[in-house]
Amino acid sequence: MASAPGKTREPSGHRGADLMLFSVAGVVTGIAILTWAAVQLAGGQTVPGNPFAVPIKLATGDLQWPLAATVWTVLLLAVIIGLVGGGAWWWQQRRTNRTRVDSAQQHLGNGKDIESVTAKAVGSKAKSLGVTEAAMPAEFSSAVGVPLGNTLNGTPVYGSWEDMHLDIWGPRQGKSTSRIIPAICEAPGPVLATENKRGNLDHTRLVREFRDADGLPTRQVWVFDPQSVANEEPWWYWNPLSYVTDETRAEELAQLFAAGDDGLDAKKDPYFDPEGEDLLANLILASALAGESITVVYERLVVRDRGHEAVSILDEHGYPMIAQALNARLNYASKQADGIWGTAIKMAKCLRGRNVRQWVAPVDDEDQRPELDLDSYIRNGETLYCLSREGVGSVGPLVAALTMAATKTAEAIATASPGGRLPVPMLCALDEAANVVRWPDLPKLYSHFGSRGIIIMTILQSWSQGIGVFGERPMKLLESSSNIYIYGGNVREAAYLDNLTKLTGQYERLARNVSDSSGGGKGGGNRSVSRHVTRENIFNPSDLAAWPRGRLLLFSAGNPPTILKTVPWWEKPYADLIKQSLAEYSPDTSAPAGAVTASPVHSEGALR
Repeated sequence: MASAPGKTREPSGHRGADLMLFSVAGVVTGIAILTWAAVQLAGGQTVPGNPFAVPIKLATGDLQWPLAATVWTVLLLAVIIGLVGGGAWWWQQRRTNRTRVDSAQQHLGNGKDIESVTAKAVGSKAKSLGVTEAAMPAEFSSAVGVPLGNTLNGTPVYGSWEDMHLDIWGPRQGKSTSRIIPAICEAPGPVLATENKRGNLDHTRLVREFRDADGLPTRQVWVFDPQSVANEEPWWYWNPLSYVTDETRAEELAQLFAAGDDGLDAKKDPYFDPEGEDLLANLILASALAGESITVVYERLVVRDRGHEAVSILDEHGYPMIAQALNARLNYASKQADGIWGTAIKMAKCLRGRNVRQWVAPVDDEDQRPELDLDSYIRNGETLYCLSREGVGSVGPLVAALTMAATKTAEAIATASPGGRLPVPMLCALDEAANVVRWPDLPKLYSHFGSRGIIIMTILQSWSQGIGVFGERPMKLLESSSNIYIYGGNVREAAYLDNLTKLTGQYERLARNVSDSSGGGKGGGNRSVSRHVTRENIFNPSDLAAWPRGRLLLFSAGNPPTILKTVPWWEKPYADLIKQSLAEYSPDTSAPAGAVTASPVHSEGALR
């Protein structure tokens, strides 16, 4: 991008003299008009309609300059100075709020070019999908769509209730404050949010409780926190095996464990990894059929002889072929069996954590804690936060499993609803998706979920992060399936930024070349001017790598790209509620380490 895209650097020539001439003419015109206006307002004599004639008539004595004209001159000058000063202040404020990329907006989508993402168009689509103000749980809930930001002219822009989102934001660019938190707060229906910290949770928890006039929560908030990311107490649990109803779902769950911390980009053994994943699926199915805890799956993996129990369960429930496959793996040669079972143990290692069991199963027969009912949670428009850290001890597979189970439950509800859509859309804000939600099949399901009213925001820190989880081709599928594609800056991957440069496009630049040549005689030199049009990239990779905070680059379906100004939560109407949430739920630095500073409020809504 040039220093100012679309602005041609012209040779200076005689522009200095021209500017001086126009300045003098402007001053003379201003004095003439001011003099004419003052004499006209003073009254008492006939004033010609031509302002330039008044100074001449005053000089010749044909007009008189009364005292009232002096008063009017002072008043008019005061008004002019006020207007000029106010305009200068406004311009300075406007320049102060501008960034170095804003000048490129003249070459991007403006006005009718991006009409389909404005409130009017998106709101009209929402009504056609049955999303109306009547279903809104709070005054600040958005029936229109998912907030994206404002155009540089201040027009709000939204994603519709059919649009799927892909965001690429590097660290410290404001994705939480201006993208995730507003989307969670304004969502009208159920929300599922993932993260590897507690920031989004603390900011939005109280907001999503939708407290009544007495300050009591009306909707339950669930926090799944096996790694104590937010020091949440396990007052409830979710059984991953409640999702498993047949061998297909068992295989889906096993796939998430296989993805684990390595993703699909890691080098896999062509024999032991598929075999280990299938073994894990067999044991998951057996435990689900027997109504056992998922931790029993890990117990059978480490005590191999207990695999015979699973064989019997599969036979009893009408899965003879799977029972035979599992029995065969129990009788393989020692080296072969060790490789398969060892691979499966590695995949399921997150189940061995001491704190994990209390989040995924009753502790004992006397455990009276409620179990999360995903169907009720979605129908009641409640909120589920799934927290996990990457690396050693990660429970990422369980978070991915809960995310998959919740969205598939929502899909089943949508299928049985009028129009095949959720009555009120569900928002899934998958922050840190590459670290927390390693779901290999997500790109394949993207466009389908959008048609069901299940709106997913996949938020990554870089393109390569997505490739590490999904693979290169699925990542491209995810990109092409996203109706809303946002770049938020601070990414330094040359190949990715070069592709983004091509997607942004080019502009036509009018250039003027001036050449002077000296003549051999008294005639002096010749001066010639030539003009030509060139096409240049609106941005280059270095511009995108240095993208300023407070701006995002939006690619929306069917529209040219455009620059948006981010709108942080403190500029939203629910800012006071967020501050109250932070005061109530953020860690108390004065309390002893590990102390619980806020207690969850339990309702009957999604308990069973």
